[in-house]
Amino acid sequence: MHDITDQTRTALPITPDALDEAGGNAPSPIDYYDAISKYYLVRNVSDRWLAHDLSSYKRILRSRGYKSKTPEGFSLSEIDMQILDVQDHRDVSYHGPLCGRNAGFYDGNGCRFLVTEDMKLPEPVKSDWKILGQLLFGLLSKNEDKEIGTAQFHTFCGWVKSSVEALRGEREQQQQALAMCGPAGCGKSLIQHLITEMLAGRSAKAEKYFSGKTDFNADLFAAEHLILEDEHCSTRITDRLKLGASLKKHCVGVTTASLHAKGRTAINIRPWWRVSITLNDDPEAMMILPPLDAHTEDKIILLRASRSEFPMPVTSSDEKNAFRRQLSKDVPAFLHWLLHEYEIPEAFADKHRYNVATFHHPELKELLEKLSPESNLLELIDSCFAEDFGRVEIKLTAKKIEDRLRERDSRTAEKILTFNNAMGTYLGRLKKKQPKRISYTHTEKGGLWEIHPPSNS
Repeated sequence: MHDITDQTRTALPITPDALDEAGGNAPSPIDYYDAISKYYLVRNVSDRWLAHDLSSYKRILRSRGYKSKTPEGFSLSEIDMQILDVQDHRDVSYHGPLCGRNAGFYDGNGCRFLVTEDMKLPEPVKSDWKILGQLLFGLLSKNEDKEIGTAQFHTFCGWVKSSVEALRGEREQQQQALAMCGPAGCGKSLIQHLITEMLAGRSAKAEKYFSGKTDFNADLFAAEHLILEDEHCSTRITDRLKLGASLKKHCVGVTTASLHAKGRTAINIRPWWRVSITLNDDPEAMMILPPLDAHTEDKIILLRASRSEFPMPVTSSDEKNAFRRQLSKDVPAFLHWLLHEYEIPEAFADKHRYNVATFHHPELKELLEKLSPESNLLELIDSCFAEDFGRVEIKLTAKKIEDRLRERDSRTAEKILTFNNAMGTYLGRLKKKQPKRISYTHTEKGGLWEIHPPSNS
């Protein structure tokens, strides 16, 4: 990554008088041309990039002293020459804010683009962050066993440290999604807001794109912090699986991604994203998360947030606003501590991929595993084969097991078995998780799944 040139950053419109005084040699501001939208991109006196149509751009050129009249012996006016020069040499296929980059011109992956906004990176300041520290302690550690509370605190701090260092160092760094599960009003959404401040001050809600409800994602490319919340996400297993695939792709699989704005041709650009998820800790809310299978379990950090007394009064609106302002004041001090004093302890570090190890709160992990489709399948199997346990040996192909389930409880089977070979996939997971219940045998006629009765049968 690189910043915009000093000439572009400090350029101001040049008047005809200034041109005359400089003998016609005063430096001209650097403009760009969006070849898709047909707009000319000019940085104004307030240091903001604006898009101008041709008529408006000609006025700007006239204000700089360029002539609109074609001189004798020439085929083009000075203004026309400037317009052609911009079109020929400073064309771009995208302009707008872009996650992980400051304002400037970039040329990468075969795409020329102009970033129009700087990131808002807080300046670390060595100071006290007492209020934020008390909030984090009450949220992640106070109501947990010491071992789990310590693990949650260091996992959170390590995740933020790794993310902030990568963003400020202009580095790609794979990072897990951070999920915080807890009761309403405990402060988890406050922390999610502070994560936005710690990164670059920009966030976007990613549910519609992650779940496949829309192909347009330009708003996500304008934010470093992608947010998911339980009230906006689906609990259907097909949508949970889509979310798992999206998290895998956008947390650890992205080198380039397709930026697709409405009315524009999609282009491939390398984004910089971090994903956080907040949800209540009841089973219904937990069901938005993807099952923790071999593809997703190391890609989601699962922290339990608890309700504790806040370190400042929050009864009235004024008190709540004062609390939020104080937390924001603590962010620069917390960042200074993370960047210059804190080291991730060896027990919670991951030196190979994420910098911080993936942690799952054991009770939340157990609850999520009970909500997995394979667990639901085993419950359905136990219900539909209950009369056979202890009476006959149950060795069947996956197809015959599925036929029995659909025959006896088609509605539940339909909800669980949502794709081709779902039965074989889930039986395979059960074989690994519960080998005493499900096993597999190769025979001359093919593979047979053996269903063993529950231990209390």
